This record gives sequence, structure tokens and C-alpha cells, in this order.
Amino acid sequence: MSWLLAACNSQTVYHQFRYIGENGWRLTDTISFEVPLQDSLHSHLLTLQLRHTAHFPYKNIVIGVQAWSPDSLFTQTQQFSARLMDEQNNWSSSGQGGFYQLDMGKMKLNASLPGNWHVHIFQLMGDSLLPGIHDIGIEVSVLPTGIYTQENK
Repeated sequence: MSWLLAACNSQTVYHQFRYIGENGWRLTDTISFEVPLQDSLHSHLLTLQLRHTAHFPYKNIVIGVQAWSPDSLFTQTQQFSARLMDEQNNWSSSGQGGFYQLDMGKMKLNASLPGNWHVHIFQLMGDSLLPGIHDIGIEVSVLPTGIYTQENK
């Protein structure tokens, strides 16, 4: 039984979505998360997640992410881009009924300082209002260590 429970452990320490709003994502809007990371012995992996509707007007999207340490002395910044539509104008992300979701990419967090990390997400499309974005989410998980991890293979 303990083997079965250990196999189900996903190492996820934080997972949240923020609703954008019916009108769309304004260029001046920053989506913020406060992520409690108490384990400073392991690195963490942040996965950027996007939920959108069929009203999104572009095939691609570009989003910026900044992660600030609890003391605000250390920051990590990464730009994510994703293709939402293929060449035949079919949505690349999974979903149905006009709602779609995809993982846009991953960012390693070097959380050497325990405490509340601040994550800020902003759109880099340049539109004053970006319609069709429903939610922005992040999932933070502990990166496994040891001889048999994917990084060490």
C-alpha cells in the first residue's frame, strides 16, 4: 500500500489559476501569485499554464514571467511563446466546447531562500486588450534529486 501511495505523489507544492476576465487581458495587467516554498534544498520547476477560448485572435502567444525571492534581492525572468494554432487553423491545445488549455513551458526556480516567492505574469503581445484569454495558471513542483532522475540520465 505504501508503494502505491508513493507512486501517486506528484511532487506538486503549488497549483493555482487566475481568472483574467470576460473582456480580455489588458497590456497593463500583471497576474500575480504568491508561492510558499519552504524547501530550499531542492530546485523547483514552474510550469506556465494557459486557458483560452476560440475568440483568441492569433496563432501564437508570448508571455513573460518574473519570479522574485522572498527578500526581493533575486529575480528570474523568462519569456514563453507558444503556438496555439497549426497551419490548418486548428487549435493545438487540448479542449472542447470553445475552451482550450495548454502548458506553455517550464522554468527552473532556484529557490535557495525559503519563504513566499512572488511570481508576476504579463502578456507581451503588445495589444492594449488581448481577447480570448480566460485563465493563467502556474504549477510548481519539486525537482527530484538522485542518481536516477531524468536530469542525470
